[in-house]
Amino acid sequence: MSFLKFIKEQVEEVATMTDLLAIVTRNKDDLEDIEEYVARESGSDATDPTAPRVAGA
Repeated sequence: MSFLKFIKEQVEEVATMTDLLAIVTRNKDDLEDIEEYVARESGSDATDPTAPRVAGA
């Protein structure tokens, strides 16, 4: 059963990266839109103190 879980997770990762590629392609001249999408989709409310500052901030 763990192999099927692994396959499901891989399919989800491919879908996520496909969506990200579409967003980056569509907004290649607007990095802030890409950054907002990634922040929104990551679902992480925790702040990483080692993370670089937000572009344009």
